[in-house]
Amino acid sequence: MLGPARSLALASLLLVATITVPVAPAAADPADCFGSGEELDIGSEGPTIDVTLYTSLFTNIPGEGTFGVSLVGSTGEHRIITLRTGVVFAGVGDASEFLADPFSRFGLAFDYRFTLPMVSAALGEDVTYEQSDPPVDGVPEANCSVD
Repeated sequence: MLGPARSLALASLLLVATITVPVAPAAADPADCFGSGEELDIGSEGPTIDVTLYTSLFTNIPGEGTFGVSLVGSTGEHRIITLRTGVVFAGVGDASEFLADPFSRFGLAFDYRFTLPMVSAALGEDVTYEQSDPPVDGVPEANCSVD
């Protein structure tokens, strides 16, 4: 088992790898990439933040896995903001190809939505901002499959 310092170093290395090494791009909703995770709830009435942490990258070695987070903020009645992002590992695959270029098996999943339903109702039109492209140039999108 890895110690906390080694786990943090590995996570940092994987994040840096996804920023600096190209992977074949293929857009998908990050919810399709992550599967199930550990859920945390912040707040119980009124405004809440639902947090889901995904750590299968560390528990499913050498298979496919993810390391990411999903954050959903709501007023209790309306979903206002959603952020899903993380590193997606496609699995080791062919050993010789993996050893030649291990970072080619990683990608970044990103999805951000901000909506104001109360303003939308007043204006009679949808007031929503969405972005699914990683906000950093040169960061490849993860190749995710719909479950």
